[in-house]
Amino acid sequence: MSGIDKQDIEAISKILGEELTGSKITDMFSDLGFKDHDIERGLTWTKWRRINESTVEMWAENNNVRPLFNVIEYVSKPSRYVNNPEAWNSLLKSINSILIFKGYELKDDGYVYQTKTVKTFNEAQNRLKSLNEEVSNLNLHHYVTRFCTEELLKKNYFHAVFEASKGLFDRIRSLSGLTFDGQKLIDEAFNFKKQPLIMIRGNKLYTLDEKNQYYGLINSIKTCLYLYRNHQAHTPRIYDELSLNDAIRGLMLISLTHELLDHCVPLHDFDE
Repeated sequence: MSGIDKQDIEAISKILGEELTGSKITDMFSDLGFKDHDIERGLTWTKWRRINESTVEMWAENNNVRPLFNVIEYVSKPSRYVNNPEAWNSLLKSINSILIFKGYELKDDGYVYQTKTVKTFNEAQNRLKSLNEEVSNLNLHHYVTRFCTEELLKKNYFHAVFEASKGLFDRIRSLSGLTFDGQKLIDEAFNFKKQPLIMIRGNKLYTLDEKNQYYGLINSIKTCLYLYRNHQAHTPRIYDELSLNDAIRGLMLISLTHELLDHCVPLHDFDE
Protein backbone atom coordinates (compact mmCIF):
# COMPACT_ATOMS: atom_id res chain seq x y z
CA MET A 1 0.00 0.00 0.00
CA SER A 2 2.88 2.32 -0.86
CA GLY A 3 3.99 2.79 2.75
CA ILE A 4 0.86 4.74 3.72
CA ASP A 5 -0.67 3.39 6.94
CA LYS A 6 -3.74 4.04 9.08
CA GLN A 7 -1.92 6.60 11.20
CA ASP A 8 -1.08 8.59 8.07
CA ILE A 9 -4.68 8.50 6.89
CA GLU A 10 -5.91 9.61 10.30
CA ALA A 11 -3.46 12.52 10.41
CA ILE A 12 -4.44 13.64 6.90
CA SER A 13 -8.13 13.23 7.71
CA LYS A 14 -7.74 15.64 10.63
CA ILE A 15 -6.19 18.22 8.30
CA LEU A 16 -8.85 17.81 5.61
CA GLY A 17 -11.66 17.86 8.18
CA GLU A 18 -10.83 21.51 8.83
CA GLU A 19 -11.30 22.36 5.16
CA LEU A 20 -14.84 21.03 4.59
CA THR A 21 -18.29 21.47 6.07
CA GLY A 22 -20.34 18.41 6.96
CA SER A 23 -22.51 18.79 3.86
CA LYS A 24 -19.41 19.11 1.65
CA ILE A 25 -18.11 15.84 3.08
CA THR A 26 -21.43 14.21 2.16
CA ASP A 27 -21.07 15.57 -1.39
CA MET A 28 -17.48 14.35 -1.57
CA PHE A 29 -18.42 10.81 -0.52
CA SER A 30 -21.14 10.77 -3.17
CA ASP A 31 -18.81 12.10 -5.90
CA LEU A 32 -16.01 9.68 -5.04
CA GLY A 33 -18.20 6.63 -4.46
CA PHE A 34 -17.33 6.31 -0.76
CA LYS A 35 -19.75 4.88 1.80
CA ASP A 36 -21.22 7.51 4.09
CA HIS A 37 -21.60 5.64 7.38
CA ASP A 38 -23.25 8.61 9.08
CA ILE A 39 -26.33 8.00 6.95
CA GLU A 40 -26.37 4.32 7.97
CA ARG A 41 -25.93 5.17 11.67
CA GLY A 42 -28.40 7.97 11.66
CA LEU A 43 -26.02 10.21 13.59
CA THR A 44 -23.14 12.53 12.77
CA TRP A 45 -19.53 11.91 13.74
CA THR A 46 -16.90 14.63 13.83
CA LYS A 47 -15.80 15.67 10.36
CA TRP A 48 -12.34 14.18 10.46
CA ARG A 49 -13.62 10.87 11.82
CA ARG A 50 -16.10 10.62 8.93
CA ILE A 51 -13.31 11.19 6.41
CA ASN A 52 -10.97 8.81 8.17
CA GLU A 53 -13.49 5.96 8.49
CA SER A 54 -14.59 5.95 4.86
CA THR A 55 -11.07 6.54 3.47
CA VAL A 56 -9.54 3.71 5.49
CA GLU A 57 -12.32 1.43 4.31
CA MET A 58 -11.69 2.24 0.63
CA TRP A 59 -7.92 2.05 1.14
CA ALA A 60 -8.24 -1.47 2.59
CA GLU A 61 -10.74 -2.69 -0.01
CA ASN A 62 -8.65 -1.48 -2.96
CA ASN A 63 -5.32 -2.42 -1.40
CA ASN A 64 -3.73 0.79 -2.70
CA VAL A 65 -3.32 4.43 -1.74
CA ARG A 66 -5.33 5.99 -4.57
CA PRO A 67 -8.56 6.46 -2.51
CA LEU A 68 -6.63 8.64 -0.04
CA PHE A 69 -5.13 10.67 -2.89
CA ASN A 70 -8.61 11.08 -4.39
CA VAL A 71 -9.79 12.64 -1.14
CA ILE A 72 -6.74 14.91 -0.90
CA GLU A 73 -7.13 16.07 -4.50
CA TYR A 74 -10.88 16.58 -4.09
CA VAL A 75 -10.26 19.02 -1.25
CA SER A 76 -7.05 20.56 -2.57
CA LYS A 77 -8.35 22.41 -5.60
CA PRO A 78 -6.28 25.56 -6.17
CA SER A 79 -9.38 27.44 -7.36
CA ARG A 80 -10.88 27.14 -3.86
CA TYR A 81 -7.95 29.06 -2.38
CA VAL A 82 -7.17 31.60 -5.09
CA ASN A 83 -8.24 34.45 -2.79
CA ASN A 84 -6.56 32.96 0.28
CA PRO A 85 -2.96 32.04 -0.59
CA GLU A 86 -1.96 31.74 3.06
CA ALA A 87 -4.55 29.00 3.62
CA TRP A 88 -3.39 27.24 0.44
CA ASN A 89 0.25 27.28 1.48
CA SER A 90 -0.68 26.07 4.95
CA LEU A 91 -2.67 23.17 3.50
CA LEU A 92 0.20 22.12 1.22
CA LYS A 93 2.68 22.26 4.06
CA SER A 94 0.45 20.30 6.45
CA ILE A 95 -0.35 17.54 3.97
CA ASN A 96 3.21 17.27 2.72
CA SER A 97 4.60 17.02 6.25
CA ILE A 98 3.08 13.52 6.16
CA LEU A 99 3.32 12.55 2.49
CA ILE A 100 7.01 13.33 1.93
CA PHE A 101 8.04 10.65 4.42
CA LYS A 102 6.25 8.13 2.20
CA GLY A 103 7.63 9.36 -1.13
CA TYR A 104 4.71 11.54 -2.25
CA GLU A 105 4.03 15.25 -2.45
CA LEU A 106 0.99 17.42 -3.02
CA LYS A 107 2.00 19.96 -5.65
CA ASP A 108 0.74 23.43 -6.44
CA ASP A 109 -1.60 22.10 -9.15
CA GLY A 110 -3.58 20.20 -6.49
CA TYR A 111 -2.42 16.72 -7.46
CA VAL A 112 -0.32 14.19 -5.56
CA TYR A 113 2.89 13.03 -7.23
CA GLN A 114 5.55 10.49 -6.41
CA THR A 115 8.74 12.17 -5.25
CA LYS A 116 11.98 11.62 -3.36
CA THR A 117 11.34 10.07 0.06
CA VAL A 118 12.39 12.10 3.09
CA LYS A 119 14.10 10.14 5.87
CA THR A 120 15.22 12.63 8.51
CA PHE A 121 13.68 15.50 10.46
CA ASN A 122 16.11 18.08 9.09
CA GLU A 123 15.53 16.94 5.54
CA ALA A 124 11.79 17.28 6.06
CA GLN A 125 12.17 20.78 7.49
CA ASN A 126 14.19 21.87 4.46
CA ARG A 127 11.76 20.33 2.00
CA LEU A 128 8.76 21.95 3.67
CA LYS A 129 10.26 25.41 3.56
CA SER A 130 9.10 27.30 0.53
CA LEU A 131 11.68 29.09 -1.56
CA ASN A 132 9.51 32.15 -1.31
CA GLU A 133 9.78 32.10 2.50
CA GLU A 134 13.55 31.78 2.35
CA VAL A 135 14.30 34.49 -0.19
CA SER A 136 12.06 37.03 1.56
CA ASN A 137 14.80 37.35 4.22
CA LEU A 138 17.74 37.58 1.80
CA ASN A 139 17.15 41.04 0.30
CA LEU A 140 17.77 39.72 -3.20
CA HIS A 141 18.19 42.13 -6.07
CA HIS A 142 14.86 43.17 -7.59
CA TYR A 143 15.95 41.82 -10.97
CA VAL A 144 16.15 38.33 -9.44
CA THR A 145 12.66 38.26 -7.94
CA ARG A 146 11.26 40.01 -11.02
CA PHE A 147 12.18 37.11 -13.26
CA CYS A 148 11.24 34.19 -11.01
CA THR A 149 8.11 35.20 -9.10
CA GLU A 150 5.86 32.58 -10.74
CA GLU A 151 8.40 29.82 -10.13
CA LEU A 152 8.81 30.88 -6.49
CA LEU A 153 5.10 30.48 -5.90
CA LYS A 154 5.22 27.00 -7.44
CA LYS A 155 8.20 26.07 -5.25
CA ASN A 156 10.00 24.89 -8.36
CA TYR A 157 13.63 25.40 -7.40
CA PHE A 158 15.15 24.55 -10.77
CA HIS A 159 12.97 26.93 -12.76
CA ALA A 160 13.28 29.71 -10.21
CA VAL A 161 17.06 29.76 -10.63
CA PHE A 162 16.87 29.17 -14.38
CA GLU A 163 14.45 32.06 -14.92
CA ALA A 164 16.58 34.33 -12.73
CA SER A 165 19.64 33.47 -14.82
CA LYS A 166 17.72 34.21 -18.01
CA GLY A 167 16.82 37.57 -16.51
CA LEU A 168 20.52 38.30 -15.95
CA PHE A 169 21.30 37.78 -19.62
CA ASP A 170 18.27 39.83 -20.63
CA ARG A 171 19.76 42.70 -18.66
CA ILE A 172 23.16 42.30 -20.33
CA ARG A 173 21.46 42.39 -23.73
CA SER A 174 19.62 45.55 -22.73
CA LEU A 175 22.81 47.27 -21.54
CA SER A 176 24.87 46.22 -24.56
CA GLY A 177 22.27 46.50 -27.31
CA LEU A 178 23.23 42.99 -28.49
CA THR A 179 20.87 40.15 -29.33
CA PHE A 180 23.20 37.22 -28.64
CA ASP A 181 22.99 34.82 -25.72
CA GLY A 182 25.35 32.82 -23.56
CA GLN A 183 29.11 32.89 -24.08
CA LYS A 184 28.89 34.89 -27.33
CA LEU A 185 26.96 37.63 -25.55
CA ILE A 186 29.63 37.83 -22.84
CA ASP A 187 32.47 37.88 -25.38
CA GLU A 188 30.90 40.64 -27.45
CA ALA A 189 29.66 42.79 -24.55
CA PHE A 190 33.05 42.71 -22.79
CA ASN A 191 35.44 42.62 -25.75
CA PHE A 192 38.73 44.11 -24.53
CA LYS A 193 40.45 43.68 -27.90
CA LYS A 194 37.98 46.11 -29.44
CA GLN A 195 35.84 48.05 -27.01
CA PRO A 196 33.60 46.80 -24.18
CA LEU A 197 29.99 47.75 -24.84
CA ILE A 198 29.27 47.74 -21.10
CA MET A 199 31.46 49.95 -18.94
CA ILE A 200 31.87 50.16 -15.19
CA ARG A 201 31.08 53.73 -14.22
CA GLY A 202 34.33 55.67 -13.58
CA ASN A 203 36.53 52.75 -14.67
CA LYS A 204 38.62 53.51 -17.78
CA LEU A 205 40.60 50.24 -17.77
CA TYR A 206 43.89 52.04 -17.29
CA THR A 207 45.27 50.22 -14.25
CA LEU A 208 45.51 46.56 -13.27
CA ASP A 209 43.00 47.11 -10.46
CA GLU A 210 40.52 48.62 -12.92
CA LYS A 211 40.94 45.65 -15.27
CA ASN A 212 40.51 43.22 -12.39
CA GLN A 213 37.14 44.81 -11.63
CA TYR A 214 36.01 43.85 -15.11
CA TYR A 215 37.42 40.36 -14.82
CA GLY A 216 35.55 39.88 -11.54
CA LEU A 217 32.29 40.95 -13.18
CA ILE A 218 32.86 38.77 -16.24
CA ASN A 219 33.76 35.69 -14.19
CA SER A 220 30.67 36.15 -12.03
CA ILE A 221 28.53 36.25 -15.18
CA LYS A 222 30.29 33.17 -16.58
CA THR A 223 29.67 31.23 -13.35
CA CYS A 224 25.96 32.01 -13.66
CA LEU A 225 26.08 30.87 -17.27
CA TYR A 226 27.80 27.56 -16.70
CA LEU A 227 26.06 26.53 -13.48
CA TYR A 228 22.54 27.88 -13.95
CA ARG A 229 21.90 29.02 -17.53
CA ASN A 230 23.33 25.91 -19.15
CA HIS A 231 20.98 22.93 -18.74
CA GLN A 232 23.75 20.36 -19.18
CA ALA A 233 25.56 21.66 -16.11
CA HIS A 234 22.65 20.65 -13.87
CA THR A 235 24.01 17.39 -12.53
CA PRO A 236 23.44 16.28 -8.93
CA ARG A 237 27.14 16.65 -8.12
CA ILE A 238 27.08 20.34 -9.04
CA TYR A 239 23.52 21.50 -8.57
CA ASP A 240 20.71 19.46 -7.08
CA GLU A 241 17.41 20.62 -8.59
CA LEU A 242 15.53 19.47 -5.47
CA SER A 243 17.83 21.26 -3.02
CA LEU A 244 16.52 24.43 -1.40
CA ASN A 245 20.05 25.33 -0.29
CA ASP A 246 21.43 25.01 -3.83
CA ALA A 247 18.61 27.19 -5.13
CA ILE A 248 19.37 29.86 -2.51
CA ARG A 249 23.06 29.84 -3.44
CA GLY A 250 22.19 30.22 -7.11
CA LEU A 251 19.82 33.12 -6.52
CA MET A 252 22.34 34.85 -4.25
CA LEU A 253 25.09 34.58 -6.86
CA ILE A 254 22.80 35.95 -9.57
CA SER A 255 21.76 38.73 -7.19
CA LEU A 256 25.42 39.63 -6.54
CA THR A 257 26.07 39.78 -10.28
CA HIS A 258 23.15 42.16 -10.71
CA GLU A 259 24.62 44.35 -7.96
CA LEU A 260 27.85 44.51 -9.94
CA LEU A 261 25.89 45.46 -13.05
CA ASP A 262 24.25 48.27 -11.07
CA HIS A 263 27.59 50.07 -11.38
CA CYS A 264 27.68 49.63 -15.16
CA VAL A 265 26.44 51.79 -18.01
CA PRO A 266 26.20 51.32 -21.78
CA LEU A 267 29.26 52.55 -23.66
CA HIS A 268 27.36 55.51 -25.16
CA ASP A 269 26.51 56.73 -21.63
CA PHE A 270 30.01 56.30 -20.24
CA ASP A 271 31.30 59.47 -18.60
CA GLU A 272 34.61 60.26 -20.15
